[in-house]
Amino acid sequence: MASLRLHGLGWKVAGASYVLDMTVESGEVAVVLTGRQAATSLADVLLGLALPDDGVVRTGDRDVTGLPPGRRGIALVPAGGGLLPHLTVERNVEYAGGDASRWMRRLRLEGIGRFRPHELSPVQRLQVALARALSTEPSAVVFEDRAGHVPCRTAVAEARGHAAVLVITDSEARGGALGAVIRPKEGPDAA
Repeated sequence: MASLRLHGLGWKVAGASYVLDMTVESGEVAVVLTGRQAATSLADVLLGLALPDDGVVRTGDRDVTGLPPGRRGIALVPAGGGLLPHLTVERNVEYAGGDASRWMRRLRLEGIGRFRPHELSPVQRLQVALARALSTEPSAVVFEDRAGHVPCRTAVAEARGHAAVLVITDSEARGGALGAVIRPKEGPDAA
């Protein structure tokens, strides 16, 4: 069963330490509220772009803490979608290397496959980014939800039918609209 488990996951940023313990099962949404720098660092640790200071990241029954990004089973939907502007919608979804056509159909994106990101609404851009993320068949999808970008509610609602969903946000109001908000422990050693 797809899930994301964080056990004593510790990371530091800008002189502050954070620790997070949580489990998100497939079909569930968890929301982590933290500042922008800590949010970016947490996403990097989850995706394997940075190592944690302590703790374990698990997807399903696998400890993925030391695995490279492509082998973790965790996909990212960046704030704003993070689409490549020179590629069509179809090519953006294919970019992840998964089954693009399947996810284009499932998320009802076939009609916009030849469009470029600047021709899409902000909500459509997030749906395309979600299709790209889901095409890798992840156990978990991490959404970056930041003030100043369109809220990710629609994409999160779609994603929860396919994986465990973790939203990292810097806005309590936006996060609270998605589910129960969790704050990482914070402090000199975050114990």
